[in-house]
Amino acid sequence: MNQLKTIDNSASVEQANANAEEVIQRHSRSFSIASRLLSSRVRTSVYALYAWCRTVDDAVDEASSEEEAAERLNVLEEDLDRMRQGQPALHAASAWIERLIVERRIEVKHAKELITGMRMDLQPFRVESDAGLNLYCYHAAGTVGLMMTRLIGVQDSAADRHAIALGMAMQLTNIARDVREDAERGRSYLPGICDPLAADAQVVRTAVAGLLATAERQYEVASAGLKYLPWDCRFAVRMALALYREIGREIKRKDFQVLHGRTVVSKSRLMFVMSTTMVTSITEDFKLALCSIPQVFQETPMNDTIVSQVSTVAQAKHTVYLGLSLTAIMAAALFVMVFMNPKDASYSNLPLVYSAASLFGAIVFNRLAARCEISQQSPVS
Repeated sequence: MNQLKTIDNSASVEQANANAEEVIQRHSRSFSIASRLLSSRVRTSVYALYAWCRTVDDAVDEASSEEEAAERLNVLEEDLDRMRQGQPALHAASAWIERLIVERRIEVKHAKELITGMRMDLQPFRVESDAGLNLYCYHAAGTVGLMMTRLIGVQDSAADRHAIALGMAMQLTNIARDVREDAERGRSYLPGICDPLAADAQVVRTAVAGLLATAERQYEVASAGLKYLPWDCRFAVRMALALYREIGREIKRKDFQVLHGRTVVSKSRLMFVMSTTMVTSITEDFKLALCSIPQVFQETPMNDTIVSQVSTVAQAKHTVYLGLSLTAIMAAALFVMVFMNPKDASYSNLPLVYSAASLFGAIVFNRLAARCEISQQSPVS
């Protein structure tokens, strides 16, 4: 099998890393959009982790037999131990996760738990209860949330339950969207429904509505944990959450008619969600910045004058940049309103040009604010 090529040189590893971005662009529009907003310090690593997780998922979905799928999963799991012990990996895709394991940026146990979740799909899968569904969602996606949290540098363990919630919410959204595709593969993740294609359509719609209601509660839990994320990654995660959440809301707008095929969010709707999410992100970050200003003076030792001055200046710049970003996004909204209700025909598309420029400025100021936050966290030598 061509999937079982041995990795024996650094060139192979570099090639695998170069292909990781292509994997995320090909398989997930929502993740691809959000990942471009990540800080450069973690973006390549996030691409690599996503590509490896995608390989684990495809090991089952694209295998020609249950035996082949099981073999692929076994090799991928064996590689996790081999890499930790300094031995060469066997599966070509393991190059994507090797560096993350060697540098201890993710925990091997979480990667193995993901593989355990994929093993549940080896045979025709049926969910009998909500507890069974929760167990599957944790293994299939909650583990990814935990790995992602470690990867972007979150240290507070209080963030774990929020990361798990985001992963599980996204998985529930996937399940609701892919009911028909999964049923055609002999799988059903709707509790108590063995075959959605043979079940009463109203029963299926009710079950999907229940799944998405649970997903909404999980998205709320996840949103409450965004404060634990580094500034330079928070915007991207918030965007991924919003874009994926919109899939479920689109399903609801279509009365949960998932048996008709996969639900796709229109480009215009995606643009609307991205715009409102940008406003929310900038506003929330601005609030957090204002709340943290007093801490600069309360927590800095009196005898550490240099650190105090640097931290205070960085905090002030951070707040100013967030304020400018919020102003720019408000200006963009104003220009859109002018375009929709022009006072003069000569305006043409000029307001849209100004709106785009304002949005660009909002993103630039937001990124500058993130850099100021990083500089606050860096030790002064």
